[in-house]
Amino acid sequence: MNGYPDSPRISVRAYLLFFIITTAQVGVGGASFQRKIYKMVGQDSWVTVLIAGLFCHLVIVAMFSFLKKYPGQDLYGIQKEAFGKWLGGALSFLYVAYLILIALTIIRNYAEIVQTWIFPDMPPWFLALMVLALTLYGVLGGIRVIAGIGFVSVLIITLEMLLFYYPLQYADWGYLLPVMNHSPRDFLKGTQEISFSVVGFELLMFVLPFIRDTTKAPRYAHFAIVFTTFTYLVYMFTALVYFSGGQLIHTIWPTLTLLKIVEFPFIERVEYITVSLYLIGILPNVMLYVWSASRGIPKMSPLKEKASLYLVVVILFVICTFFSSRLEIRRLNEISGQVSIYMAFAYPLLLSMLLFFKRRGVQPPNGGDSP
Repeated sequence: MNGYPDSPRISVRAYLLFFIITTAQVGVGGASFQRKIYKMVGQDSWVTVLIAGLFCHLVIVAMFSFLKKYPGQDLYGIQKEAFGKWLGGALSFLYVAYLILIALTIIRNYAEIVQTWIFPDMPPWFLALMVLALTLYGVLGGIRVIAGIGFVSVLIITLEMLLFYYPLQYADWGYLLPVMNHSPRDFLKGTQEISFSVVGFELLMFVLPFIRDTTKAPRYAHFAIVFTTFTYLVYMFTALVYFSGGQLIHTIWPTLTLLKIVEFPFIERVEYITVSLYLIGILPNVMLYVWSASRGIPKMSPLKEKASLYLVVVILFVICTFFSSRLEIRRLNEISGQVSIYMAFAYPLLLSMLLFFKRRGVQPPNGGDSP
């Protein structure tokens, strides 16, 4: 038994995988990634978005290559079956720690955005408590609830892109010139900077067992990557043509700053609404990471899944209280960005190669026929 029932009540159709992966990728990182990349590759920053999207497609292909060989198993089950109880358990522990780290980074960054833009005197522990309470409520509802919130999140992301029509009216397209005047090394550094913003697709390794029609899953997974890449291209192009180079380097949250010029007769400070709606944008993101982490702990300990969920939430809340200054949050972002390169990009590729050679090694020669 793999522990993943096929009941329609706790599984989702393949098309919802598009919303799950999209909302897992487009989160709090979308508010600030332009500045980091611009420092590396300047006006060619949009190229690094395309490169990151291609890498995501490559890793998705690698994931499906071994997930389809272990039907009904998530990453934890695959590692245990392939590497044994102890080594597989150690690898699962590392991945649970990574999932908690990313969830922590998302929560703390959102708390900082709210403090900066709306409520400067609100303590970060209260904001963390609010996000984690909603996360707990959603995760207890199961994958179908998380997918439903992800659907709403994608709608909000789409509507937000429509608002970029207003800053584009003041665009200076000359800011995009000259084109392609950076070295491959610069582009690689820029791609590393965007890694944290595009992670989330690795959650496919935990969600796929809950997809009913898995034969259709690859198309929706790749479609999600295409949509995410397009979304970040819109974010990046708008920032590049609206801000000068000096302005963009000194703008911490370019996406939110772009929306400051948007005004309607019935509402003047649109960015306040955007920051508030960001909560719906990051909620399914945090839920997916917490849900995935809480499913791994019972594979390594006697704790039940619900107890593991409470444990993960408590750990996140306690650690969030230790980050108070901008410098500490920046350091957390740097660590998360570096770790995500290895855990979201490198590890699935390495795992797919190891499992490929391992399965080939155990096959008898000549298809099992006796000589």
